Amino acid sequence: MADCSTIEEMVAADQMGFDYIGTTLVGYTKQSAGDRIEEDDFAIIRQALQKVRHPIIAEGNIDTPEKVKRVLELGVFSVVVGSAITRPQLITKKFVSAVEAAKEELAQASASRG
Repeated sequence: MADCSTIEEMVAADQMGFDYIGTTLVGYTKQSAGDRIEEDDFAIIRQALQKVRHPIIAEGNIDTPEKVKRVLELGVFSVVVGSAITRPQLITKKFVSAVEAAKEELAQASASRG
């Protein structure tokens, strides 16, 4: 499996004959800094599906059930959900952030009602 960060890397890995092409490094390398796998409805995955002949494995920042569903709908071979389920501290942080945001919204709504 080739862990790739750009379309160019995916095409090169495909031409080299890797059995699987992974989106693992999208947004995590100098070449892909600032890229987000979900940008423009997963444009990088859609492009990869058009340009490479080997199966695409969606990996890297696939951290919600909605993202899993969407990349499967697009036609990837498989999905890797890593730290979204293997790192309890990240899961807890997401819940705490959601609760804090909800509390802030409720406080603002209450203050505006006087």
